[in-house]
Amino acid sequence: MTTYRSTMATTTRPPPITIVLSTVFLLCTSCSSLAAGAQPPLIDASCAATPHPDLCKSTLMACPDSKDATTPRALAEVAIRAASDVGAAAGGYAREQLDVVKDTALWQCLDECADDIEEAVSHLDDTEGEIDDARFNDVKLFLDTAERDSWSCDESCRFAPQTPVKAALLAKNKDFETIMAVTHALIQQATGGGAAPAPAPSSVP
Repeated sequence: MTTYRSTMATTTRPPPITIVLSTVFLLCTSCSSLAAGAQPPLIDASCAATPHPDLCKSTLMACPDSKDATTPRALAEVAIRAASDVGAAAGGYAREQLDVVKDTALWQCLDECADDIEEAVSHLDDTEGEIDDARFNDVKLFLDTAERDSWSCDESCRFAPQTPVKAALLAKNKDFETIMAVTHALIQQATGGGAAPAPAPSSVP
C-alpha cells in the first residue's frame, strides 16, 4: 500500500543538473508533438519563476515538443510529459531490481518506492495527444497535494544497506521530485497561481 509522507520541501540538496538533464534528454523523445518547442525568451521568463530555473530551461530546451510552444500552458504540458517519463524510468528501475536483490530490507525499499513512484506517474501519464482541461486540472491538483504531502524514498530505504542499487534508486527518485517541482511551478503560472512570466523581449541583449 502506498504511504504518503512529508517530503519534497524537506529533502536535502538537489541532484546535479547534469544528471537530471541527461535523464530528460534520453526520455524526451517520447514527448508528443503538441507543443513542439518554445522560443527561448518565453522559456527564460517562465523558468525564472520555478524553484530550479536552470534545470527547467534545460529540460524544456531538450524536449523537441517545446519548439513551437508560445504559451505558459503549452510549456507546462511539455513539462508534464517530461516528468512522466522521468518517473516511469525511476519506477521501472525499482521494479527491475526487485528481481535481482536478495537483501530483505533493500527489497522492501525498492518495492515501497516503486509503488509510490508509480502512483505519482499514474497522475501524470495518459497524456498522449492533447492534454484537455480536465486532465490538466487533475495533474495540477495532484501536484498541489504532492508539494505538501508526498512520499519519501529516503524514509522507505532508511534501513536498507548502502549499495549501488539503493544509491541509484534514491538519485532517480530525487530527479523525479525535482522535475515535478518544476512542472508544478509551470502549471501554476499557466493557471494564474504563480508568478506570470514577463512579456518576451523582441531581441535578446
